[in-house]
Amino acid sequence: MGGYLSKSKPGIGGTLTKDIFVENLKNGEYKNIIIMCGAGISTSAGIPDFRSPSAGLYFKLQKFNLPYPEAVFDGDYFRQNPLPFYSLCRELYPEKLTPTTTHKFFTLLRDKAMLRRVYTQNIDALEFLGGLTKDEVIEAHGSFQTSYCTSKSCCKEYDLKWLKTEMFSPEKNEGVPKCEICHAVVRPDIVLFGEQLPKRFHDSLKDDFSACDLLIVVGTSLAVSPFNTLVAKTKPGVPRVYINRTAPGKVSGVVGWMLALSANVDFSRDEDLFLQGYCDDIVADLCSKTEWSADLDGIEVQSME
Repeated sequence: MGGYLSKSKPGIGGTLTKDIFVENLKNGEYKNIIIMCGAGISTSAGIPDFRSPSAGLYFKLQKFNLPYPEAVFDGDYFRQNPLPFYSLCRELYPEKLTPTTTHKFFTLLRDKAMLRRVYTQNIDALEFLGGLTKDEVIEAHGSFQTSYCTSKSCCKEYDLKWLKTEMFSPEKNEGVPKCEICHAVVRPDIVLFGEQLPKRFHDSLKDDFSACDLLIVVGTSLAVSPFNTLVAKTKPGVPRVYINRTAPGKVSGVVGWMLALSANVDFSRDEDLFLQGYCDDIVADLCSKTEWSADLDGIEVQSME
């Protein structure tokens, strides 16, 4: 691994083990960690992974009389009829938002001057409630953190607290949040099917991944493109750690079936490490072994009701 490694790290042709990874974390060997994360880091916060069979998405969608199931997440359909989207959000979104142990771990890495960036597929904004700043997070699919009026003559912006309040007050807005100024539909600043990923996502890749000295992939199946292509952007020899309940590349469940979500993701290099299990459990174990448990517990987060 050449210049990326201290003597404690696996050399060229060596193998990254959990013990070596823990030692390197504890010794502060990594200074430009990039994290890629997905829905699996938020399930313990009460936000279901809609790709999982346990989310019961198929049955929730039936009552909306959609022209096709994925229309609920389609940008064009939202512009015609936003009610199914917001109705589904009310069913899936917890009334109280609290960051998880994994979100706190991200902030802990930042506090230890080891984090460069978090690339998230999630739209729940829990990274921010966990203490990270806008500069430290790149939301590949946008986020509920901000929302905006869809009228081009208005475009007033709103924050997460306002949107959540309006979203859970269907009796006063017919189930769809409306702009306080012009009464047009307000939508979260997320990427729906058929829409372009944010410019910042593409603009940041080269510099971030050129500097990356450790890639942590957590809570994502790596089945959605182009997000899953990021794992190949690290320089040769840079260690990659994959934390998830299942191996990368395959999604089960109704949405996985509808959209044929699967991919061949190579995570078999010598410098790759697969830690299988629940994200929060793995993170807590890592912090225990690095003697960071007290630091992790000391991370202050916000909750939103």
